[in-house]
Amino acid sequence: MSRGFCLGSTVLFLTLLASAIISSAQTFNVTGGNNLNYTIDTQSDPTLTLERGVTYVFQLSNVAFHPFWIKSSLGFGSTGAYNNGVVNNGAASGTITFTVPADAPAQLFYQCGNHSAMSGTLTIVSPPSPPTVRVVHIAVGPTVVVTSTGTNGWSAIPEFNCDLNSTNWTPVTPFTNSFANGTNVTSFSRLEAVCGSPTVFLRIRNQKN
Repeated sequence: MSRGFCLGSTVLFLTLLASAIISSAQTFNVTGGNNLNYTIDTQSDPTLTLERGVTYVFQLSNVAFHPFWIKSSLGFGSTGAYNNGVVNNGAASGTITFTVPADAPAQLFYQCGNHSAMSGTLTIVSPPSPPTVRVVHIAVGPTVVVTSTGTNGWSAIPEFNCDLNSTNWTPVTPFTNSFANGTNVTSFSRLEAVCGSPTVFLRIRNQKN
């Protein structure tokens, strides 16, 4: 949905866009622990919760005799290996990268290929749905202030485009955003000078914190 606002010689077109921005890769530090369990970020064989669509990196250290496998079922060696989205599965050094597929099952496992007791559960969840966005007010003065509905845990990120013949949207920098009582207030400097035109196209992207 888009709206146009005319203030003097300035025309602003506002487009609403709600989407979950996938977070950057998260790293887990994995060691051989006491040779009976893996230690992952100081915890012994913890249950890890992973989101579909997110990339995770397992950084392996001192696991020379403990090849780290991501599996759909537990078993000795590579039995039950789950390779969809996994790079370097079963490695005993370096890194294993796991980009969780959209169709990944609700439960996976990690397990040592040589010691069956060194194992843990991977709980797979879907990312939260983006909230419904509705702009309730826009004010253009020395700064642009956009008030929109939102949800706690999400930020309203303004982006602009000087020419809709281009598909390139540029994040507005800098900007401020605050959330209270179900409302985002997003403010930033006017953009006519950046675009070299009195016509500026804006969109608000709701981004997961």
